[in-house]
Amino acid sequence: MEKKYLLGNEALAYGLFEGGLEASFAYPGTPSSEITEKLVEISKEENIYIEWSINEKVSYENAYGVSLTGRRSCVIMKHVGLNVASDPFITSVYTGIIGGLVIIVADDPFAYSSQNEQDSRRYWQLAKTVCFEPSSIQESKNIAKFSFEFSEKIGLPVMIRSVTKLSHGKSDVLIGKRQKKISDYGFKKNPSKFVMVPSNARVALKNLNEKQEIIKKEVEKLPFSKFEKGESNIGIVACGLTYSYVKEFVETEKKNSPIFKVSTYPLPEKKLKNFLESVNEIVVFEEGDPVAEEQIYIYSKIYNLKNKIYGKINNFTDKEGELSVDKVEETFYKIRGKKKKYYSFSIPERPPVLCAGCPHLGSFYILKKVFGKDALFPGDIGCYTLGVKLETIDTCLCMGAGISMGSGMSRFEKNNVVSIIGDSTFFHTGIPALINAVYNQANQVICILDNRTTAMTGHQPHPGTGINAKKEKTVEIELKKLISNCGVEDVIEVDPYKIKEAIEKIKGIKDKKGVKVIIFKRECIITSKGKKIQYYIDSKRCKGCKLCLTINCLAMSFKNGKAEIGILCNGCGMCENICPYKAIVKDEKKG
Repeated sequence: MEKKYLLGNEALAYGLFEGGLEASFAYPGTPSSEITEKLVEISKEENIYIEWSINEKVSYENAYGVSLTGRRSCVIMKHVGLNVASDPFITSVYTGIIGGLVIIVADDPFAYSSQNEQDSRRYWQLAKTVCFEPSSIQESKNIAKFSFEFSEKIGLPVMIRSVTKLSHGKSDVLIGKRQKKISDYGFKKNPSKFVMVPSNARVALKNLNEKQEIIKKEVEKLPFSKFEKGESNIGIVACGLTYSYVKEFVETEKKNSPIFKVSTYPLPEKKLKNFLESVNEIVVFEEGDPVAEEQIYIYSKIYNLKNKIYGKINNFTDKEGELSVDKVEETFYKIRGKKKKYYSFSIPERPPVLCAGCPHLGSFYILKKVFGKDALFPGDIGCYTLGVKLETIDTCLCMGAGISMGSGMSRFEKNNVVSIIGDSTFFHTGIPALINAVYNQANQVICILDNRTTAMTGHQPHPGTGINAKKEKTVEIELKKLISNCGVEDVIEVDPYKIKEAIEKIKGIKDKKGVKVIIFKRECIITSKGKKIQYYIDSKRCKGCKLCLTINCLAMSFKNGKAEIGILCNGCGMCENICPYKAIVKDEKKG
């Protein structure tokens, strides 16, 4: 065994690799993206297929296809991505799998970089399969490795649920050797099993329901969920990462509480019954919904147990956000009817902002100039969602929804409807929304902010970039041609850095009827590696009009009645483009 200091996501990648992974599919999304990045790195010596797919549904269907050939595959996504993949996921549990199929879903309690905090464990109940929830980074690796074997044993895809702090935390992890190739199986036709027409689906559901008893017995044998005995009458149920918080609290407070560690769903019924019978009161800690807590209420009823239960349902633990050691301590104070004292301190607020020189700043400036403040801006998921601070994003629902919502709004609103979407998101779910808008003749402007990457999640490639997950050259899907072939007559491409030119070009299609598409094409300032400080202010020419500040660039400021350009300048030139007095000058020595 070798010891490595790893991120939780990297440990998952090593676990998949050790477990004999042969193909991996994913759509980037925080906090899950590093799993695929690490797989690309560690699989260089092995013949493992790794793909950034166009969206999570396509990812899942690819991985499922690989599984039917007998190979071990995985599909990786963030929690909201499971909504996109849920259609094939639920039905694939009906058909079952051949090679081990593992779904890793990274939840985001506190919604650090997401539009909601949904608990992916709910999908375990809906799909009727098994969900693992690691309690540490080492266990993440161990479970990822084991999950292929277990998936094949029960003949079903299995889930692994991670959470942000587990995905992005670091610790030493013991790494082992990769398992040898499992099978040369190959796909064998079996329409009654794999073709879910209604008559086959009814049989498959009956089989799946009967399999639940087998799953219960198998989960009981697993080592991951366990009962740690103690002497206190108050027992603690700790799910996933909360087990680490509970252990630290118990050791610090020198408590001898019985602990039931939950890392598998369904809960192991017999082990849990023994735990429940050993205590009078129970405190349940879990991030997300009261999934384990609800199961405990059910088992208490079945076995006629009278334990008092403290958790989310009776407001003893928080229903939103993340847990921590402090939160565990606070709950025990609440149970005792006391209030914990806090020592408060304040830190400066640091809201997320777009980078200095970000081409989206130019795009937003142009759109406000052309369409005015009364225009409606249905938005989408990406860096550009930060345009909400600049009053150029009015909605954000889910991937691809900006175009569809804009179509709906355009039927009842008099003002211009200007939908905004990124290039990666457009490939994800924007294309069907565009086709629908064209087919149903919406009167709408659609703006694709094409920065040549999936920037927000770490600059992963997509079909418009011409490279794949392993940075190899592949086919580049040209947006303008694709959009024209979707039936759009008015599609133009502009450079958001060339503000005046872009404004004139957009004015040319602004008042036309139907669907108009504007592609704002300029590479992300981070990947383009812009040079530092190429511009300065000529104070003799600067009139203090502050027009340059309206572009909202981080590098611009105002002091003593004059504009200033700071060290954050990436040399994009957008400010020079809008200054009416030519007071912003390129520094030829540094440019």
